[in-house]
Amino acid sequence: MAWRDLRVNDVDLLMEQCSWLAQQSADVGMPGPHQPVELMGMPVLSGLLSAATVTPVRLDGVDHELLAWGPVTDRRGWLCRLPVHHADDTDLPEVLRAVWAAMCGIVEHFGDVSGTWWWLNCNDVLTREAADWPVEQMLAAYEWMWTDEGLRIPIEAADYVPVAAEANGNLTLAHRRTGQVLWFAPDHSESGVSVLAGCPEYSLYTFDGVPDLASWIETGAAQWARP
Repeated sequence: MAWRDLRVNDVDLLMEQCSWLAQQSADVGMPGPHQPVELMGMPVLSGLLSAATVTPVRLDGVDHELLAWGPVTDRRGWLCRLPVHHADDTDLPEVLRAVWAAMCGIVEHFGDVSGTWWWLNCNDVLTREAADWPVEQMLAAYEWMWTDEGLRIPIEAADYVPVAAEANGNLTLAHRRTGQVLWFAPDHSESGVSVLAGCPEYSLYTFDGVPDLASWIETGAAQWARP
């Protein structure tokens, strides 16, 4: 199928599933293949990005890339911010900086995924907007959850950066130096997570079998990388 045909198909599929985007002015560019990507320790995401069809899309004056995969009958994709690099990003996890050099996070998506996608209810995944959420203010607002149990919050908020933000306020956090991933989830009904030691229910969790940011990203990408 020609790139021009894919351009119309991918953007139309995105608009069908994310109908609110149709209210924005859209300028759609010509699709083409993604450049090869090699992210250390993240072969699944690297392969997914390298295999993507990329369509430039400007929505209300903001530039995005629509990355898509699969046959016409089973198409799926991510609407992403453009890759960025800032010299002042040195206090962020190396993994996050590497991802931002290749793609700057997911703000919408279309198509079905394999299994329960961790990022399904997120407004921002691996975006700068997610990273700007104030972790210290968020934890301070919920400190009563710990004090009511005679506990203290066992982490330093400044050591963590948000890597995903859900519509209900749940945040996924990554440690700036170690890459440890935690999930702050006062509102959830998920399995596959465990309460962090020293925390009450519906506060901070770890993802079972996924200790760090690279493995968390790889697990999420693998749900889209089906044949």
